Amino acid sequence: MSVAGGQAAPSARATAGQVLRRWIGAGDGLAVIAVILLAAASAWLAPSSLSPAALYAMFPFAAILGVAAIGQQLVVQQRGLDLSAGGAISLVCVLATYALPETASLPEVLGRCLMAGGVAAIVGLVNGVFIVRFRIAPLVTTIGMNAVLMGFVLWLSNGIPGNAPDLLGGFSLGRTVGLPNTVVVAAIITVVAMIALGRTIVGRRFVLSGTNPLAARAAGIRIARYEIGAYVVAGICYAVAGILLAGLLKVPNLNVGQTYLLATVAAVVIGGNSLLGGRASPLATVIGAVFMTQLGQMLIAAGLERSAQYLLQGAIVIVGASVHTIVPRWIGR
Repeated sequence: MSVAGGQAAPSARATAGQVLRRWIGAGDGLAVIAVILLAAASAWLAPSSLSPAALYAMFPFAAILGVAAIGQQLVVQQRGLDLSAGGAISLVCVLATYALPETASLPEVLGRCLMAGGVAAIVGLVNGVFIVRFRIAPLVTTIGMNAVLMGFVLWLSNGIPGNAPDLLGGFSLGRTVGLPNTVVVAAIITVVAMIALGRTIVGRRFVLSGTNPLAARAAGIRIARYEIGAYVVAGICYAVAGILLAGLLKVPNLNVGQTYLLATVAAVVIGGNSLLGGRASPLATVIGAVFMTQLGQMLIAAGLERSAQYLLQGAIVIVGASVHTIVPRWIGR
């Protein structure tokens, strides 16, 4: 009995240690730890950034980044990269506001938003076809598309930003059951993405295509459809983010989307998702978006330059990408 008891305790400890390592190695674990560490740093460097008013002002922007980052995550899951996110969001902001009166009716606003979403989806389709069918590198294709989209932004707007209609602004600034509507929309999209990826046949095939394309092909899955589809759905996510952002800012800057280009990638990395493709967690990605938004708010509250935020974003992408080669080795010990 004593021998058995002596063996059970180490076994239990080993099991607990393995569970802890797996949780830390998972996206949710890394993202939660990152947010906790950032909260501690914020309390030390800029306590005002953790006030209820500051957090309430931060969450709508975190939600918008989270929606856009989920789109980026879907592309990354298929071993891709979308650097046209900034241009797509800027174009959607212009389409949702320019030459539309502030007193526009609900059908007019909805029609314009649907048109913006359709354009963003077409942009994603073009990206996917060039990358998958014509074998052009994602980096080259999407960064070129970003430049094309910014050209359209300047052409359509004549360099003058438009005002968001009152209905759009009212929705983005409004609340539902005490929560900002932007947060509610982000929560709905996150839940839908989690269910779609984990509970549906299409989602499981999508994950398999990104995790093990050879096995997916052997199983008869046409992975090209999922690779192209990832860019299309990403475009729709950028459209939702752009529409919410246009209403939130009321008069969005023409280059406003460019701040989301690197931020979406950083949120995906903070969420513990590998840039080499494979499994990913939409919830962890949204937590990563909260981290990135709070990081910017903390730096501003601490009186640091905007350049410091960009430097940290770049460092996060580099370090986060490296973690995916270090953590799996540690977990496997």
